[in-house]
Amino acid sequence: MQLASQAAYSPFMRWITFFALLYIAAALQAAHLGQLNLTGYFHLEFIPLLAIFYSLYAERDSAMLAALLCGLVYDLTSPSLLGLEMVLLGLLSMGITNIRAHVFRNNFISQMVITFLTVTLFLYGRMIISNLLLWTAGKHALVPTNLAICLIILSSAIYSAAVAPLLFRALFFLGALLGFDSHTGRAGRLARK
Repeated sequence: MQLASQAAYSPFMRWITFFALLYIAAALQAAHLGQLNLTGYFHLEFIPLLAIFYSLYAERDSAMLAALLCGLVYDLTSPSLLGLEMVLLGLLSMGITNIRAHVFRNNFISQMVITFLTVTLFLYGRMIISNLLLWTAGKHALVPTNLAICLIILSSAIYSAAVAPLLFRALFFLGALLGFDSHTGRAGRLARK
C-alpha cells in the first residue's frame, strides 16, 4: 500500500506535469488568451499564476524551483532584461511559501488577495527596476507612459486575481499528477506518512 502511495506522488511525475503546464502557460501568455482589451489592459498573467499556484500548494523546495523556472520562461518569452523576472518570481515565491501556513489557502478570497498582491508586486517591480536601469543608461521614460503602464499593471493584477481561484480549481482536477493532494497541499501529504 505504501508503494502505491509513493508512486502516485512521484517527483518525476510532478515535474513532467509542471513542465507541460509551464509550456501551456507560456503559450497562452504569448497568445494573449483572455485579454479583454487590445491596448494591453486586462491581460492575464498565466506564468505568474502557475508560480503562485505551486508556491501555495507544493512543497517549499519544489515551489521555489517552480517559481524560478517560471521566471526563466517569462524572461525568455518577454522582451525585457534577462533574469529580472526569474529573480522577482523567486523572491515573491519565497514570501508566499513563508506566509502560506498562516492563511487559508483554499479560500477563494485568500487566493484572490495573494494573486493580486503577487502580480502587482511582480509587474511593478519589473517596471521600476527596468526604468532604473534605463535611467542609468540615459534613456528616460515619459511620465504619461508610466501612468498608462501603471493602469495596465493594475488592470492585469485585478483580472488575474479574479481568474486565479477558477484556474486553481481547474488545476486540481489533475489530481495525483501534480504531486500533491487537491486542497490539502503539503499538510495532507505529511499526515498520510
